[in-house]
Amino acid sequence: MKTKHVVIGMMAAAAVGAVAGLLFAPASGKDTRKKIADGACDLADSVKNGAYDLVGKAKKSLRKNHLTDDMEVG
Repeated sequence: MKTKHVVIGMMAAAAVGAVAGLLFAPASGKDTRKKIADGACDLADSVKNGAYDLVGKAKKSLRKNHLTDDMEVG
């Protein structure tokens, strides 16, 4: 659970930073919309990668626990 909270916190901080940067940077509406779209794609990629990492760690943990359980029973 700790890793999950860290990943969520990092993604939230990145999103807040991106929004703040967009709001305070002078740019045309077209440029701002493009930056928002690009940032959304980057954020989606980060979330996807974080999810894959969490799933991989969970699978590894489950396999390790399953092997340990098999050793104790057998």
